[in-house]
Amino acid sequence: MYNYLTTQGLQLDSQKFAKKFVKQFNHASDEANFGKIEIPMEEIISRALKKSGLDHQGMDLPTNAMVEFFKPEIESWQVYPDTFETLTALERQGYAMGIVSNAKSDYAVHAILERRNLDGFFKTILSSAALRIRKPRPEIFSQALSSLGVKASDSIFVGDSMEADVVGSKRMGMRSIHILRKPIEDMHFVNPDARVGSLTEALGVITNWNNGHAD
Repeated sequence: MYNYLTTQGLQLDSQKFAKKFVKQFNHASDEANFGKIEIPMEEIISRALKKSGLDHQGMDLPTNAMVEFFKPEIESWQVYPDTFETLTALERQGYAMGIVSNAKSDYAVHAILERRNLDGFFKTILSSAALRIRKPRPEIFSQALSSLGVKASDSIFVGDSMEADVVGSKRMGMRSIHILRKPIEDMHFVNPDARVGSLTEALGVITNWNNGHAD
Protein backbone atom coordinates (compact mmCIF):
# COMPACT_ATOMS: atom_id res chain seq x y z
CA MET A 1 0.00 0.00 0.00
CA TYR A 2 2.80 2.42 0.89
CA ASN A 3 4.59 1.66 -2.37
CA TYR A 4 1.42 2.38 -4.31
CA LEU A 5 0.89 5.71 -2.56
CA THR A 6 4.44 6.83 -3.30
CA THR A 7 4.04 5.94 -7.00
CA GLN A 8 1.10 8.37 -7.02
CA GLY A 9 3.46 11.20 -6.11
CA LEU A 10 2.68 11.38 -2.40
CA GLN A 11 5.61 12.38 -0.20
CA LEU A 12 5.32 10.05 2.79
CA ASP A 13 7.78 9.01 5.45
CA SER A 14 7.20 5.26 5.70
CA GLN A 15 7.59 4.96 9.49
CA LYS A 16 5.50 8.03 10.31
CA PHE A 17 2.75 6.99 7.91
CA ALA A 18 2.78 3.44 9.29
CA LYS A 19 2.24 4.76 12.83
CA LYS A 20 -0.62 7.00 11.73
CA PHE A 21 -2.22 4.16 9.76
CA VAL A 22 -1.96 1.71 12.66
CA LYS A 23 -3.45 4.29 15.02
CA GLN A 24 -6.44 4.82 12.72
CA PHE A 25 -6.79 1.08 12.17
CA ASN A 26 -6.83 0.40 15.92
CA HIS A 27 -9.35 3.20 16.47
CA ALA A 28 -11.63 1.66 13.84
CA SER A 29 -11.21 -1.76 15.44
CA ASP A 30 -12.21 -0.34 18.83
CA GLU A 31 -15.38 1.11 17.30
CA ALA A 32 -16.06 -2.25 15.68
CA ASN A 33 -15.58 -4.17 18.92
CA PHE A 34 -17.56 -1.88 21.20
CA GLY A 35 -20.14 -0.25 18.96
CA LYS A 36 -20.44 -2.97 16.30
CA ILE A 37 -19.88 -0.24 13.71
CA GLU A 38 -17.66 -1.01 10.73
CA ILE A 39 -15.36 1.63 9.29
CA PRO A 40 -14.29 0.44 5.82
CA MET A 41 -10.59 0.15 5.09
CA GLU A 42 -10.62 2.86 2.42
CA GLU A 43 -11.94 5.30 5.02
CA ILE A 44 -9.22 4.24 7.47
CA ILE A 45 -6.60 4.94 4.79
CA SER A 46 -8.22 8.30 4.01
CA ARG A 47 -8.04 9.27 7.69
CA ALA A 48 -4.38 8.23 7.88
CA LEU A 49 -3.56 10.36 4.83
CA LYS A 50 -5.32 13.37 6.33
CA LYS A 51 -3.41 12.90 9.59
CA SER A 52 -0.25 12.87 7.47
CA GLY A 53 -1.20 16.29 6.08
CA LEU A 54 -2.28 14.94 2.71
CA ASP A 55 -5.88 15.93 2.23
CA HIS A 56 -7.35 14.96 -1.12
CA GLN A 57 -10.57 15.11 -3.09
CA GLY A 58 -12.72 12.00 -3.49
CA MET A 59 -12.03 8.39 -2.53
CA ASP A 60 -10.30 7.07 -5.67
CA LEU A 61 -6.83 7.15 -4.13
CA PRO A 62 -7.80 5.51 -0.79
CA THR A 63 -9.88 2.91 -2.66
CA ASN A 64 -6.98 1.98 -4.95
CA ALA A 65 -4.65 1.88 -1.94
CA MET A 66 -7.11 -0.44 -0.18
CA VAL A 67 -7.00 -2.82 -3.15
CA GLU A 68 -3.19 -2.92 -2.88
CA PHE A 69 -3.40 -3.47 0.88
CA PHE A 70 -5.59 -6.56 0.52
CA LYS A 71 -3.79 -8.22 -2.41
CA PRO A 72 -1.63 -10.52 -0.21
CA GLU A 73 -4.62 -11.57 1.92
CA ILE A 74 -6.80 -12.28 -1.11
CA GLU A 75 -4.07 -14.43 -2.65
CA SER A 76 -3.35 -16.35 0.58
CA TRP A 77 -6.86 -17.52 1.49
CA GLN A 78 -7.40 -21.26 1.17
CA VAL A 79 -10.62 -23.28 0.94
CA TYR A 80 -11.39 -26.04 3.45
CA PRO A 81 -11.34 -29.45 1.71
CA ASP A 82 -15.06 -30.11 2.21
CA THR A 83 -16.27 -26.67 1.11
CA PHE A 84 -17.25 -27.39 -2.50
CA GLU A 85 -18.79 -30.76 -1.65
CA THR A 86 -20.92 -29.25 1.11
CA LEU A 87 -22.08 -26.23 -0.86
CA THR A 88 -22.88 -28.38 -3.89
CA ALA A 89 -24.96 -30.74 -1.74
CA LEU A 90 -26.88 -27.87 -0.15
CA GLU A 91 -27.48 -26.32 -3.55
CA ARG A 92 -28.85 -29.61 -4.86
CA GLN A 93 -31.18 -29.82 -1.85
CA GLY A 94 -32.65 -26.49 -2.91
CA TYR A 95 -31.25 -24.22 -0.19
CA ALA A 96 -30.88 -20.53 -0.95
CA MET A 97 -27.50 -19.60 0.49
CA GLY A 98 -25.93 -16.34 1.55
CA ILE A 99 -22.86 -15.02 3.32
CA VAL A 100 -22.76 -12.44 6.11
CA SER A 101 -19.18 -11.45 6.84
CA ASN A 102 -17.62 -9.12 9.38
CA ALA A 103 -14.86 -7.55 7.30
CA LYS A 104 -13.25 -4.16 6.79
CA SER A 105 -13.48 -4.48 3.02
CA ASP A 106 -16.47 -5.41 0.90
CA TYR A 107 -14.12 -5.59 -2.07
CA ALA A 108 -11.91 -8.19 -0.34
CA VAL A 109 -14.85 -10.42 0.60
CA HIS A 110 -16.08 -10.55 -3.00
CA ALA A 111 -12.56 -10.89 -4.41
CA ILE A 112 -11.74 -13.86 -2.15
CA LEU A 113 -14.95 -15.66 -3.09
CA GLU A 114 -14.46 -14.98 -6.80
CA ARG A 115 -10.81 -16.07 -6.74
CA ARG A 116 -11.79 -19.40 -5.13
CA ASN A 117 -14.84 -19.89 -7.40
CA LEU A 118 -17.26 -19.78 -4.47
CA ASP A 119 -19.33 -16.72 -5.31
CA GLY A 120 -21.69 -18.62 -7.62
CA PHE A 121 -23.11 -20.63 -4.72
CA PHE A 122 -24.52 -17.57 -2.95
CA LYS A 123 -27.62 -15.57 -3.75
CA THR A 124 -26.53 -12.76 -1.46
CA ILE A 125 -23.12 -11.72 -0.11
CA LEU A 126 -23.18 -9.08 2.62
CA SER A 127 -20.23 -7.53 4.42
CA SER A 128 -20.14 -5.31 7.46
CA ALA A 129 -18.00 -2.87 5.45
CA ALA A 130 -20.79 -2.37 2.92
CA LEU A 131 -23.50 -1.91 5.56
CA ARG A 132 -21.21 -0.25 8.15
CA ILE A 133 -22.60 -2.47 10.91
CA ARG A 134 -21.28 -5.74 12.27
CA LYS A 135 -22.69 -9.00 13.47
CA PRO A 136 -24.30 -9.65 15.94
CA ARG A 137 -26.42 -6.54 15.23
CA PRO A 138 -29.82 -7.65 13.91
CA GLU A 139 -29.92 -5.32 10.92
CA ILE A 140 -27.27 -7.22 9.00
CA PHE A 141 -29.10 -10.53 9.50
CA SER A 142 -32.41 -8.92 8.52
CA GLN A 143 -30.85 -7.65 5.30
CA ALA A 144 -29.59 -11.13 4.46
CA LEU A 145 -32.96 -12.75 5.16
CA SER A 146 -34.73 -10.13 3.06
CA SER A 147 -32.29 -10.61 0.19
CA LEU A 148 -32.85 -14.37 0.29
CA GLY A 149 -36.60 -13.98 0.63
CA VAL A 150 -36.86 -16.28 3.65
CA LYS A 151 -38.09 -16.10 7.23
CA ALA A 152 -35.73 -16.38 10.18
CA SER A 153 -37.61 -19.44 11.45
CA ASP A 154 -36.89 -21.22 8.14
CA SER A 155 -33.18 -20.36 8.18
CA ILE A 156 -29.97 -21.90 9.47
CA PHE A 157 -26.83 -19.89 10.19
CA VAL A 158 -23.42 -21.58 10.22
CA GLY A 159 -20.52 -19.68 11.77
CA ASP A 160 -17.38 -20.00 13.87
CA SER A 161 -17.97 -17.09 16.29
CA MET A 162 -20.20 -17.49 19.31
CA GLU A 163 -20.79 -13.76 19.70
CA ALA A 164 -21.11 -12.69 16.08
CA ASP A 165 -22.73 -15.78 14.57
CA VAL A 166 -24.52 -17.77 17.26
CA VAL A 167 -25.76 -14.89 19.43
CA GLY A 168 -26.69 -12.80 16.40
CA SER A 169 -28.60 -15.51 14.56
CA LYS A 170 -30.34 -16.89 17.66
CA ARG A 171 -31.62 -13.43 18.56
CA MET A 172 -33.16 -13.28 15.09
CA GLY A 173 -34.97 -16.60 15.62
CA MET A 174 -32.72 -18.58 13.30
CA ARG A 175 -31.27 -22.01 13.99
CA SER A 176 -27.53 -21.84 14.51
CA ILE A 177 -24.69 -24.27 13.93
CA HIS A 178 -21.38 -23.42 15.61
CA ILE A 179 -18.39 -24.76 13.69
CA LEU A 180 -15.35 -25.23 15.92
CA ARG A 181 -12.44 -23.55 14.17
CA LYS A 182 -11.12 -21.25 16.90
CA PRO A 183 -11.28 -20.97 20.70
CA ILE A 184 -14.84 -20.73 22.00
CA GLU A 185 -15.78 -17.39 23.53
CA ASP A 186 -17.38 -17.46 26.97
CA MET A 187 -21.10 -17.19 26.14
CA HIS A 188 -22.97 -19.03 28.89
CA PHE A 189 -26.27 -17.28 28.13
CA VAL A 190 -26.68 -18.80 24.67
CA ASN A 191 -26.07 -22.17 23.07
CA PRO A 192 -26.05 -23.11 19.40
CA ASP A 193 -28.59 -25.62 18.14
CA ALA A 194 -25.67 -27.81 17.07
CA ARG A 195 -21.90 -27.78 17.35
CA VAL A 196 -19.74 -29.39 14.64
CA GLY A 197 -16.11 -29.73 13.66
CA SER A 198 -16.44 -29.39 9.90
CA LEU A 199 -18.73 -28.36 7.07
CA THR A 200 -19.35 -32.03 6.33
CA GLU A 201 -20.75 -32.46 9.84
CA ALA A 202 -22.84 -29.30 9.40
CA LEU A 203 -24.30 -30.78 6.21
CA GLY A 204 -25.27 -33.90 8.16
CA VAL A 205 -27.03 -31.84 10.82
CA ILE A 206 -28.89 -29.75 8.24
CA THR A 207 -29.95 -32.88 6.34
CA ASN A 208 -31.26 -34.47 9.55
CA TRP A 209 -33.23 -31.35 10.43
CA ASN A 210 -34.63 -31.24 6.90
CA ASN A 211 -35.76 -34.86 7.30
CA GLY A 212 -37.58 -34.02 10.53
CA HIS A 213 -35.04 -35.34 13.05
CA ALA A 214 -34.74 -33.18 16.15
CA ASP A 215 -31.20 -34.19 17.15
